[in-house]
Amino acid sequence: MKTTNIPSLINTVSPTEEPVSLAEAKLYLRVDNIDEDALINQIIKTARISAEKYMGKSLITQQWRLSFDKYAPMEVYLRRLPVQSVTNVKFFDKAGNETILNSSQYNLSVDNRKLIFEITPLSNSIEINYTAGYGLSSSVPDDIKQGILIHIAQLYENRPFNTALQKRSRDLYFPYKELRL
Repeated sequence: MKTTNIPSLINTVSPTEEPVSLAEAKLYLRVDNIDEDALINQIIKTARISAEKYMGKSLITQQWRLSFDKYAPMEVYLRRLPVQSVTNVKFFDKAGNETILNSSQYNLSVDNRKLIFEITPLSNSIEINYTAGYGLSSSVPDDIKQGILIHIAQLYENRPFNTALQKRSRDLYFPYKELRL
């Protein structure tokens, strides 16, 4: 019987800002009071998370942990792009003791999408910690920001119903969507 090794992906450090500011969202929504600022901030976050899931990207710099049980493949696709750097790779034995793999034992692929190991990583569990995102909000492409604004308007105007990502937003995100074969 073949065993599967399904990795888990956890966001360990969230972004410190959003790709669209409260002021930008309020201008787009034509809201000029502060009564719904908390709601609009929550909608901005929801729209960002939805965009990131759809595209397989991290828009603003954030930290991720990709974990495997027993082994990891020789080439590991890092599921939140663009990857800025690999912080570390940790191995844990059955007792929970941690060993940090020397960075000379792995490298990022030329396109920064995969972590490539020199040897097959075997351990009770393996963690790959990395930083991903375009950087600050000023580095996020404008068409992605426009898609987020469209989604914000949809969520704001149709609350609490119809939270699905709108076609106009998807069309703006599609050139940035990570497609894997």
